Amino acid sequence: MSEIIVTGGSGRLGQWVIRELLAHDYSVLSVDRQTTRSMPCQLLQADLTDANAVHNALAGARAVIHLGAVPGPNVEAAAVTYENNVLSTYHVMESAAAHGLKKVVFASSVFTLGWHQDPEVYWPQYVPVDEDHPLTPFEAYGLSKQIGEQICATVSRRSGIPTVSLRIMNVIQEDGYGALPWTTPTKESGVRFVLWPYVDVRDAARACRLALEAETTGHEALFIAAEDIRFDVETEILLREFAPQVEIRAPLEDKASIISIQKARRLIGYHPKNSWQTRCHK
Repeated sequence: MSEIIVTGGSGRLGQWVIRELLAHDYSVLSVDRQTTRSMPCQLLQADLTDANAVHNALAGARAVIHLGAVPGPNVEAAAVTYENNVLSTYHVMESAAAHGLKKVVFASSVFTLGWHQDPEVYWPQYVPVDEDHPLTPFEAYGLSKQIGEQICATVSRRSGIPTVSLRIMNVIQEDGYGALPWTTPTKESGVRFVLWPYVDVRDAARACRLALEAETTGHEALFIAAEDIRFDVETEILLREFAPQVEIRAPLEDKASIISIQKARRLIGYHPKNSWQTRCHK
C-alpha cells in the first residue's frame, strides 16, 4: 500500500504504531530525531521544527500519523515543550497540505482537559467526559496539544484534508501492568483527575490505524481510553468522596472510565481490548 509517515516513530508509542501498520501491510517510513536499533522499517532522521526537513520528508507520502513531540509536561522546560510541539505540528500540517496528503492523524492528549501539580485545582464539569467538554489546560504541554488540534482544524478547513486528533490517555506499556491497580487515593494523597484514566499501548496504536483508515471529513477529536480507571475501587465512590460537585451524567458501573469513548467507537470503530483487570485475572 501507499507509504505512511509516522513522526516520532522511535518513541514508545511510535514503535507500536509502526508494528500495527506493518502487520496490516502498510509501507511505513519513520521520521524522528532519534534512532533505535529495533526499527522494523526505514528511518529518516529529521528535526520536525525544521520546515524544509518536514516538507521533504512528507514528499510522496499518502498520509501521516504525527506522534513526534515532547511527550509530557515535565520532560523539558515549558518554553521548549511549547515551541517544539506547536512548531512541529504546524510544519507537519502545512507540508501535508502542500503535498495533498489524504489523511493526517494527530496524537493529542488527555492533558488538554487540565493537568495541575495540585490535584484539587482541576475537576471536570461532568463525567463521563466527552468531546464537548471544555479544554482548559494549565501548562505548556496541554496547551501545545490544544493548539495542535486547532492547527489540524485550520488546515482541514483550508485544504479539505481530513484530520483526526486522538486525545490519548496515559499510555501503559505491556510491562507496566505490575504497577496497576494504583493504591486508592486519600485526601492526603490525592491523584490528579487526568491520571485516573489510561490506555494500553496496543489499543492506542490500533486507534491510530483505525483513525487512518476511517472515512472522516474535516477535523474530528476523539478520546482514546481503556474502559476502566487505574484504581481497584468503584468510580462513583471515588467521585463522591473527592469531587461531589462533578455532575455524573451517565451511570459509571463498577470501575468504569471517567472518559467517554463512544465517539471513537462510532467514528473509527475503536474498541479497547486490554485492561489491568483482565491482565490481573488471568
